[in-house]
Amino acid sequence: MQRSVIIGARGEIGSAIVTALSARGDKVVALDIAPPIGIKNDNILESTIDVRNNDSVETAIGNANDWLGGIDVFVNAAGIMRRGSIFELSDTQFEEVIAINLVGAFRTTRAAASHMLDQKSGSITHICSLHALVGMPDRSAYAASKGGLVAFVKALAAELGPKGISVNALAPGPIGSGMGDPAPSRVTIVEATPLGRIASAEEVANYATHLSSKDGRFITGQVIAIDGGVSTTLLT
Repeated sequence: MQRSVIIGARGEIGSAIVTALSARGDKVVALDIAPPIGIKNDNILESTIDVRNNDSVETAIGNANDWLGGIDVFVNAAGIMRRGSIFELSDTQFEEVIAINLVGAFRTTRAAASHMLDQKSGSITHICSLHALVGMPDRSAYAASKGGLVAFVKALAAELGPKGISVNALAPGPIGSGMGDPAPSRVTIVEATPLGRIASAEEVANYATHLSSKDGRFITGQVIAIDGGVSTTLLT
């Protein structure tokens, strides 16, 4: 049994990861700004966190550590998207995306990793995005936040590797119902995807589960695209 903390647990991907890790036998703390996520299991504790507030982060992660008796696995699936051209997005909207998707990732990772140091082991996985790997219009704020997350993951893997902690990112393309992408956009991406379909949240959860398993712990500093090959193509 591993002790796992999931941020963004109410989202489509986050809840799938909570389910997968719980099914593996993990003891799980599921955190989001507004639980419950509705998964009934004695090994799951649901609680709140606001990744924009460091006091909230420190309290939530500290309480999770106490309930679990330590943290072996940390998965950050929190994120928001604000669409619009660079001329349409306000400073406030851009900063909001960066605050949650990138600064929030920094805060929550710092808090979780601090509890992994004494045991000299741990697995950290961030849910990134296809938008960090390829360019699409009207996604500049989201792409900037997820691109920054990729660089953060690589730097942190080098920093925490000597302490026995692996750090990776998963970069999904369109998943399930997605984050409100308009239907024409999703159709275009599916048509450009070599495998010709949209992945399920459960497929992403399977990769998160593997990275945090014994067999996945030698993988670190990697960004794994779960996109059916679309990042290898030229989107038109």
